[in-house]
Amino acid sequence: MIDRYIYGVIKDLPKNQREEISKEIRVLIEDILEGMDDSIPQEEQIDRALRELGDPKEFANRYRGKERYLIGPKYFDRYVFVLKIVALSVFIGISIASGLGTIFSIDSLVEAISNYMATVFSAVLYGAAWVTGIFALLEYYEVSLDDKDKLWEPAQLPLLPEKKAVISKSESIFSIILITIMLSIFFFVPEKIGIYYDVGDGWGFIRLFDMGIYSAYKLVIFIVFTLNISIELFKIIKGRWTLKTAMITTALNFSSAALSIYFIYSPIWEKGMIKEIEKYAPLSFERILLVVSAIILMVTLMESLWALYKGAKYGKEDGNSIKK
Repeated sequence: MIDRYIYGVIKDLPKNQREEISKEIRVLIEDILEGMDDSIPQEEQIDRALRELGDPKEFANRYRGKERYLIGPKYFDRYVFVLKIVALSVFIGISIASGLGTIFSIDSLVEAISNYMATVFSAVLYGAAWVTGIFALLEYYEVSLDDKDKLWEPAQLPLLPEKKAVISKSESIFSIILITIMLSIFFFVPEKIGIYYDVGDGWGFIRLFDMGIYSAYKLVIFIVFTLNISIELFKIIKGRWTLKTAMITTALNFSSAALSIYFIYSPIWEKGMIKEIEKYAPLSFERILLVVSAIILMVTLMESLWALYKGAKYGKEDGNSIKK
């Protein structure tokens, strides 16, 4: 129980401070225990000592070094973390999309650089504004991002997580960057998406989308990519698998899959591209769309079942599935 309390305090603090703070807290708890009546059972002594120290999240605020007012301490660490991810992802995504656009553009280098800088600045600012707004609303309405939000008790201490229960932040961040790159390409240079082939002295190109219709479906594209980014951000915020996390992830996965299938069955495809594909492919274009839809559903189902399995096995909300 003491180890769990210390973990609850230090888990969001800088890594280079954790060891020293752990020692300080352990000494403090031992001092409190030494002052207690020996007739009290040891388990109850520990319970009383931890109650005296209070919620580990509030206790951790003593080590942060400064007050925060725009976003409260309850949300600030997560806010900064999400803000960094969004800013980095937008920067990388816009950079790659702009690079591809420049390669196939007749604009001058100065104009291309100017457009790139303006786009990056506005996109990062827009993303930061959205993140700040969301967390400000969470702060204003006192929405809890944790599973429990009541008077703190030692029983609420976070479990020392099993390795398999922990959600990899690096994997989620990598996924967010890839998704943002794809979103940037689909938004900024969709006319460059297509089939490229060697024609001997250069490259031939068959455009994938009918640009006259494509723009009407940009909102659907935005929602699909946003849902996938939301899944990864949600996993980062939670940090470990629970049944609730798995169920929410599953719901978002199937929502994204449904919209993706709706998108690919919409009349966005370039007719010339359809004719070229059907000329050489053993399947009709409609059958190809059916196969792609089946793959999307299969992948979504497998990911969701795996998430539910991990949520049920490693992270029930009450923590009973993990050894204390």
